[in-house]
Amino acid sequence: MAEADGGQDRWINEIDFDQLMDLRIDYAFKLLFTKGDPRLLVSLLNAIFANKRIPHLIKTLTIKNPYLEKESGGDKLSILDIRAELEDRTSILIEMHMYGLGELKAKTIRSWARAYGEELQSGDSYSSQPPVITVAFTNGNVSPAENAESPDAARDRIHRLCMIMDREELSVFSDAMELHYIDMKAFAKAVNESGSIDIGDTEEAMFAKWLSIITQKEIADKTIIEDACKDEEEIQMAVKTLAKQGEDKLIRQAYQRRQDEIYFYNKEKYENECKLEEKDRKLEEKDATIADQAGVISDQKSVISDQEKLIAELKARLGEK
Repeated sequence: MAEADGGQDRWINEIDFDQLMDLRIDYAFKLLFTKGDPRLLVSLLNAIFANKRIPHLIKTLTIKNPYLEKESGGDKLSILDIRAELEDRTSILIEMHMYGLGELKAKTIRSWARAYGEELQSGDSYSSQPPVITVAFTNGNVSPAENAESPDAARDRIHRLCMIMDREELSVFSDAMELHYIDMKAFAKAVNESGSIDIGDTEEAMFAKWLSIITQKEIADKTIIEDACKDEEEIQMAVKTLAKQGEDKLIRQAYQRRQDEIYFYNKEKYENECKLEEKDRKLEEKDATIADQAGVISDQKSVISDQEKLIAELKARLGEK
């Protein structure tokens, strides 16, 4: 609940949102949701499931990997994911991806498969194996719009849910796999264009509020973030915790190292993606210009056709005289 007698307004006015750590950096995301109050992650996950009307209602969970150091070496950048287990043994894998859309679908499916395989204990029957749910926060659309039946609709999808389906009966074949892709970039873009978080496929209000906190670095109007904090205890708790964590010198240094590491590792990929986006934008503008020119030419042809008809009529009248 909000603090009484305007207390909520007082504390939020003291928050410098520009100084808050960016939750799209996996270090900050994992720090908040594993080292902060457990209710934060419970609230976030329940909001995600409610947004797709999935009948999961989490009351408690256990974090299986609360450590923040890298999990493996090698030439790939390790992802600081969050692995949690519910009371019914369902596993949840949560990943934050700032860059690298190109291989993301394959990566998340591979992560799901690895986690699913690890859950089967020696002597267990296959039917007793608990499901694995993957939640991937992405900074862009993992499915190219040109492969969709409706490119505009595909480009604006904020929350995509993928499961194992029976294609003929259009029904869920197994609940073993549940993949949630959440496009943070599409959300921030829609918020900035509309001036509201009540947008697109964010039907669950709490889901939209959590996304506004996660993407707050990209949201121009900070009053939208302030409004999201009102009357939501978990959101208020998250912002206060994030501000407090950012004041810790060692945490801030670790965050900045991780931010630089992610940026420089993905710099070339990011620049190439920006170039492709710019190329697509220019192609769209060129197509629009060509369409406009085609319209002008069509209008001119219509005028010429009308003039030719008028000349023909005049010639016919002169001939009659």
